[in-house]
Amino acid sequence: MHFSGITPLVLYAAAILCGIWSIAGKPIVGFYYLVPLLPLQTLRYRLLEYPLGGSIVGLILVAMAIGVLRQRSSILPKTPWTRVISVYSIFLLISLILGAFYLDMKLPLPGTPRFGIWEDYMMMPAMLLMLAAVRPTRLEMRIIIILMCASTLLLSKSYFSVMANRDFSTYSEDREAGSMGYAGSNGLAAYEAQITVFLVALAVFEKKILPRLALYGIAALSSVCLMFTLSRGGYLALLAGWFFLGVAKKRSLLVLLAAFLLTWSTIVPEAVRYRVFMTYDQENKTVDHSAETRLDLWDDAMHLFASNPATGTGFATYAFMHRIGGYEDTHNYFLKILVETGVVGMLFFLWLLGRTFFSGLWLFWTATDPFFKALGLGLACWMVSCVVANCFGDRWSFLQVNGYMWIIAGMVAHGLTVESAKKAAGVPEAVEDDAEALVLAAV
Repeated sequence: MHFSGITPLVLYAAAILCGIWSIAGKPIVGFYYLVPLLPLQTLRYRLLEYPLGGSIVGLILVAMAIGVLRQRSSILPKTPWTRVISVYSIFLLISLILGAFYLDMKLPLPGTPRFGIWEDYMMMPAMLLMLAAVRPTRLEMRIIIILMCASTLLLSKSYFSVMANRDFSTYSEDREAGSMGYAGSNGLAAYEAQITVFLVALAVFEKKILPRLALYGIAALSSVCLMFTLSRGGYLALLAGWFFLGVAKKRSLLVLLAAFLLTWSTIVPEAVRYRVFMTYDQENKTVDHSAETRLDLWDDAMHLFASNPATGTGFATYAFMHRIGGYEDTHNYFLKILVETGVVGMLFFLWLLGRTFFSGLWLFWTATDPFFKALGLGLACWMVSCVVANCFGDRWSFLQVNGYMWIIAGMVAHGLTVESAKKAAGVPEAVEDDAEALVLAAV
């Protein structure tokens, strides 16, 4: 993605302005600034040349927190996630410290690489709690979704313009990540799969024809970009989310899915077909090098887990071990959780996953507002794709890949609060615009 020389300066100046505005009494402005930047990692790279440019996300979150506190509101609002996030973050911090002893490294103090990993990880659940604390109106949430769509469109359009000129008649390991930066092509694939099912979930509830077509159009472009990534994990993530959406809401999607599964090999480029079928050689009864490496990593991870089953080796330790070649990841996030945080950490992680999935599903089932129902279903679909994608690598801890999930969860948290207030006040189902006032009066 190409940007003009003045773009970073404009973004940096906008960060200062939005930070001040957030502190002054309009914290939602901070989200308006952050949301378009989250997937565009290479654009955020350009801010590194300015003072504190590498800490823009954290500083904007701090500015929003100050703004919320100035409004005499809590930065730890009551949500389905508040307890699990609080407990899990403390557990991971303790695990981070214990990991220093396992690695025989210095304690992870602020400014050290391992502390930075924990800090970056915690920014994502912080966005969930902060958005719930801001208590956005329905219009503000729609603006956030529009910004998500605009950023996704920019990301996908840029990637498509590069990959459309490539020769896909044969398979090549020359794969690009576009504006996803260090998340890699597999990270981009996971994002495109997750955002596609989320946008389609919104579209099936959208009554206006132009917004619905726009959502379907961006989702279609994202799915085409996903195809170009040649990521088998990304393909499975999309299919899983597609299947769940069809079962949960729109049965016609199941018919389309069945038709696609029967015809995909005749539709996609030869490189995609080869990438899928190369996984297992029927004649020689062997798997390809990529799959074989993953199996070796998984086997090694299970042996390492067996030596530290309860609490693991410590959060953010595996990348520093270099056990197999130069790989810094187990290529299965669930195994990474087991290795680094043990059974205890896995239980906390599953608690977080379950809370996120079922909170979205509950809002979808119980909300009277179609907009909230769409958000709830969209979050549940995102989680289904996310779980599948993370079976093939770490797609969970990258801000550019999974940051939107936490923001969507923040909107779902607020939607649950609004719906609860409406029911408590006996507001008729058809009334939507006055619900926010009821929430503000109730908290």
